[in-house]
Amino acid sequence: MAIGWACFRNYVEHAEEIGGDITDYPRFFIMPNSSHIHSDAEGNNVIKLMNNDEHVDHEVELVIELGDDLLPKSMCVGCDSTNRTRQGLAKEKGWPWTEGKSFRGSAVLGTWADWDPNVVEICLSVNGEVRQLANTNLMVHNVDSLLNHLNQWYDLSPGDYIWTGTPKGVGRMFVGDQVNAWMKDSEGNVVSRLNANCIN
Repeated sequence: MAIGWACFRNYVEHAEEIGGDITDYPRFFIMPNSSHIHSDAEGNNVIKLMNNDEHVDHEVELVIELGDDLLPKSMCVGCDSTNRTRQGLAKEKGWPWTEGKSFRGSAVLGTWADWDPNVVEICLSVNGEVRQLANTNLMVHNVDSLLNHLNQWYDLSPGDYIWTGTPKGVGRMFVGDQVNAWMKDSEGNVVSRLNANCIN
Protein backbone atom coordinates (compact mmCIF):
# COMPACT_ATOMS: atom_id res chain seq x y z
CA MET A 1 0.00 0.00 0.00
CA ALA A 2 1.47 3.32 -1.10
CA ILE A 3 2.51 5.93 1.44
CA GLY A 4 3.84 9.47 1.18
CA TRP A 5 7.35 10.63 2.05
CA ALA A 6 7.12 14.35 2.74
CA CYS A 7 10.19 16.58 2.83
CA PHE A 8 9.89 19.60 5.12
CA ARG A 9 11.54 23.04 4.93
CA ASN A 10 12.77 22.53 1.39
CA TYR A 11 12.33 26.19 0.36
CA VAL A 12 14.41 28.81 2.18
CA GLU A 13 11.73 31.51 2.34
CA HIS A 14 9.15 29.08 3.71
CA ALA A 15 11.56 28.00 6.45
CA GLU A 16 12.03 31.67 7.30
CA GLU A 17 8.30 32.43 7.43
CA ILE A 18 7.68 29.65 9.98
CA GLY A 19 10.84 30.37 11.98
CA GLY A 20 12.54 27.12 11.05
CA ASP A 21 16.05 26.27 9.92
CA ILE A 22 17.32 24.60 6.76
CA THR A 23 18.63 21.10 7.33
CA ASP A 24 21.92 19.88 5.89
CA TYR A 25 20.18 16.92 4.26
CA PRO A 26 16.51 16.30 3.46
CA ARG A 27 14.35 15.15 6.35
CA PHE A 28 10.94 13.53 5.98
CA PHE A 29 7.73 12.69 7.75
CA ILE A 30 5.38 9.93 6.60
CA MET A 31 1.87 10.33 5.24
CA PRO A 32 -0.14 7.08 5.41
CA ASN A 33 -2.40 5.98 2.62
CA SER A 34 -5.42 7.35 4.52
CA SER A 35 -3.96 10.86 4.25
CA HIS A 36 -4.19 10.88 0.46
CA ILE A 37 -7.28 12.05 -1.42
CA HIS A 38 -7.29 11.69 -5.21
CA SER A 39 -9.05 14.17 -7.48
CA ASP A 40 -11.24 13.28 -10.44
CA ALA A 41 -10.12 13.73 -14.05
CA GLU A 42 -10.89 17.48 -13.92
CA GLY A 43 -8.95 17.99 -10.68
CA ASN A 44 -11.99 18.35 -8.42
CA ASN A 45 -11.37 17.35 -4.82
CA VAL A 46 -12.03 18.30 -1.19
CA ILE A 47 -9.80 19.51 1.63
CA LYS A 48 -10.85 18.04 4.98
CA LEU A 49 -10.08 20.50 7.79
CA MET A 50 -11.46 18.08 10.42
CA ASN A 51 -12.23 20.93 12.85
CA ASN A 52 -12.95 24.50 11.72
CA ASP A 53 -11.93 25.86 15.14
CA GLU A 54 -8.32 24.81 14.57
CA HIS A 55 -5.74 26.52 12.36
CA VAL A 56 -5.10 24.52 9.19
CA ASP A 57 -2.70 25.88 6.55
CA HIS A 58 -2.42 25.12 2.83
CA GLU A 59 0.98 24.07 1.48
CA VAL A 60 1.22 23.68 -2.30
CA GLU A 61 3.78 21.13 -3.50
CA LEU A 62 5.13 19.15 -6.42
CA VAL A 63 4.21 15.51 -5.73
CA ILE A 64 5.94 12.60 -7.44
CA GLU A 65 4.68 9.04 -7.84
CA LEU A 66 7.27 6.25 -8.07
CA GLY A 67 7.11 3.57 -10.75
CA ASP A 68 8.03 -0.10 -10.59
CA ASP A 69 11.72 0.83 -10.90
CA LEU A 70 11.37 3.19 -7.91
CA LEU A 71 12.10 6.17 -10.14
CA PRO A 72 9.70 9.05 -10.82
CA LYS A 73 6.79 7.90 -12.98
CA SER A 74 4.30 10.75 -12.78
CA MET A 75 3.77 14.06 -11.02
CA CYS A 76 0.99 16.33 -9.85
CA VAL A 77 0.31 19.45 -7.85
CA GLY A 78 -0.80 18.74 -4.29
CA CYS A 79 -1.91 20.51 -1.13
CA ASP A 80 -0.32 19.32 2.10
CA SER A 81 -2.79 20.49 4.75
CA THR A 82 -1.06 21.25 8.05
CA ASN A 83 -2.90 21.60 11.35
CA ARG A 84 -0.79 24.29 13.06
CA THR A 85 -2.85 24.04 16.27
CA ARG A 86 -1.96 20.37 16.73
CA GLN A 87 1.57 20.79 15.37
CA GLY A 88 2.28 23.71 17.72
CA LEU A 89 1.11 21.75 20.75
CA ALA A 90 3.23 18.79 19.69
CA LYS A 91 6.31 21.01 19.38
CA GLU A 92 5.65 22.51 22.80
CA LYS A 93 5.19 19.12 24.47
CA GLY A 94 7.84 17.24 22.52
CA TRP A 95 5.20 14.94 21.00
CA PRO A 96 5.16 13.45 17.47
CA TRP A 97 3.66 15.67 14.77
CA THR A 98 1.31 13.01 13.37
CA GLU A 99 -1.95 14.81 14.27
CA GLY A 100 -0.65 18.00 12.69
CA LYS A 101 0.79 16.59 9.48
CA SER A 102 -0.62 13.16 8.67
CA PHE A 103 -4.29 13.24 9.60
CA ARG A 104 -7.01 11.68 7.43
CA GLY A 105 -7.38 13.56 4.15
CA SER A 106 -4.44 15.89 4.72
CA ALA A 107 -2.62 15.03 1.47
CA VAL A 108 -4.79 16.37 -1.35
CA LEU A 109 -3.76 15.40 -4.88
CA GLY A 110 -4.46 17.05 -8.23
CA THR A 111 -4.48 15.51 -11.70
CA TRP A 112 -1.50 13.41 -12.77
CA ALA A 113 0.93 14.04 -15.62
CA ASP A 114 3.93 12.10 -16.91
CA TRP A 115 7.13 12.80 -15.00
CA ASP A 116 9.12 15.76 -16.33
CA PRO A 117 12.58 16.35 -14.77
CA ASN A 118 12.62 19.99 -15.87
CA VAL A 119 11.76 22.88 -13.58
CA VAL A 120 8.01 23.37 -13.05
CA GLU A 121 5.99 26.22 -11.56
CA ILE A 122 3.50 25.61 -8.77
CA CYS A 123 0.80 28.02 -7.63
CA LEU A 124 -2.11 28.06 -5.18
CA SER A 125 -4.96 30.49 -4.66
CA VAL A 126 -7.71 30.72 -2.04
CA ASN A 127 -11.02 32.28 -3.12
CA GLY A 128 -9.26 33.73 -6.17
CA GLU A 129 -6.32 35.28 -4.24
CA VAL A 130 -2.90 33.92 -5.19
CA ARG A 131 -1.04 32.98 -2.02
CA GLN A 132 1.81 30.75 -3.19
CA LEU A 133 3.76 30.96 -6.44
CA ALA A 134 7.22 29.52 -7.04
CA ASN A 135 9.22 27.20 -9.23
CA THR A 136 11.01 24.03 -8.21
CA ASN A 137 14.41 25.48 -9.02
CA LEU A 138 14.13 27.13 -5.58
CA MET A 139 14.12 23.80 -3.73
CA VAL A 140 17.06 23.40 -1.35
CA HIS A 141 17.25 19.66 -2.02
CA ASN A 142 16.38 18.66 -5.59
CA VAL A 143 14.47 15.54 -6.56
CA ASP A 144 17.63 13.46 -7.08
CA SER A 145 18.84 14.42 -3.61
CA LEU A 146 15.48 13.49 -2.07
CA LEU A 147 15.48 10.08 -3.74
CA ASN A 148 19.12 9.38 -2.90
CA HIS A 149 18.53 10.06 0.78
CA LEU A 150 15.32 8.02 0.92
CA ASN A 151 17.05 5.06 -0.73
CA GLN A 152 19.89 5.20 1.79
CA TRP A 153 17.59 4.98 4.81
CA TYR A 154 14.29 3.41 3.83
CA ASP A 155 12.66 0.77 1.65
CA LEU A 156 10.58 2.53 -0.98
CA SER A 157 7.74 0.80 -2.84
CA PRO A 158 6.20 1.27 -6.30
CA GLY A 159 3.36 3.76 -6.07
CA ASP A 160 4.85 5.68 -3.13
CA TYR A 161 4.49 9.46 -3.24
CA ILE A 162 7.29 11.96 -2.68
CA TRP A 163 6.08 15.34 -1.42
CA THR A 164 8.89 17.76 -2.24
CA GLY A 165 8.18 20.68 0.11
CA THR A 166 6.28 23.96 -0.06
CA PRO A 167 7.36 27.53 -0.93
CA LYS A 168 6.52 30.66 1.06
CA GLY A 169 2.99 31.98 1.42
CA VAL A 170 1.28 29.28 3.48
CA GLY A 171 -1.95 30.45 5.07
CA ARG A 172 -5.05 29.41 6.95
CA MET A 173 -8.08 27.81 5.31
CA PHE A 174 -11.69 27.85 6.51
CA VAL A 175 -14.73 25.71 5.79
CA GLY A 176 -16.28 26.98 2.56
CA ASP A 177 -13.02 28.26 1.05
CA GLN A 178 -12.29 27.40 -2.58
CA VAL A 179 -8.69 26.33 -3.09
CA ASN A 180 -7.26 26.14 -6.61
CA ALA A 181 -3.75 24.98 -7.45
CA TRP A 182 -1.95 24.31 -10.69
CA MET A 183 1.41 23.27 -12.07
CA LYS A 184 2.99 24.53 -15.29
CA ASP A 185 5.79 22.88 -17.23
CA SER A 186 8.89 24.70 -18.48
CA GLU A 187 6.96 25.89 -21.55
CA GLY A 188 4.16 27.41 -19.50
CA ASN A 189 1.56 24.70 -20.12
CA VAL A 190 -0.72 23.73 -17.24
CA VAL A 191 -0.06 20.01 -16.67
CA SER A 192 -1.84 19.47 -13.34
CA ARG A 193 -4.86 21.08 -11.66
CA LEU A 194 -6.49 20.92 -8.25
CA ASN A 195 -9.87 22.50 -7.45
CA ALA A 196 -10.92 21.81 -3.88
CA ASN A 197 -13.65 22.89 -1.50
CA CYS A 198 -12.75 23.07 2.19
CA ILE A 199 -15.04 20.95 4.38
CA ASN A 200 -15.09 19.61 7.94
